[in-house]
Amino acid sequence: MIRLGYVMAVVVDVLVIGGFSIYYAHNEWFVSIASGKAVYFWDVLLFVLIGIVYGIIVVLGTSMFPRIAGLFHYMIAWITTGFIYVFINHEVFDVVLGPLLNNEQMNTVVHIVIISVLALFIFTPRMRIFKQDLT
Repeated sequence: MIRLGYVMAVVVDVLVIGGFSIYYAHNEWFVSIASGKAVYFWDVLLFVLIGIVYGIIVVLGTSMFPRIAGLFHYMIAWITTGFIYVFINHEVFDVVLGPLLNNEQMNTVVHIVIISVLALFIFTPRMRIFKQDLT
């Protein structure tokens, strides 16, 4: 039986991947093969299929390829942290990346370092959920 921790760990991933996939498929494929409200049936079906397939790939990939999975989970944690960080910066400073330094390139580097450090706070619990060795 799949535990709740696994589900919560991949919910954001599935929402992002499923959302982008449905956005593309809805406009490119589903309006061509269905009409009316049936288009939304295909959207929901694709979202459920993506959720199941992604969950299986993550769980099996984590158990079969632990080092690659560790890198994958950190990348996902970094992307998630980046989205949240940029959103908060946009809401607080009304710019994508708030001004921390006068030099624009160094400002970007500092923001990337901050995102990378904050990503560890998502990465560590995510690895515990999938029971990976953090060494």
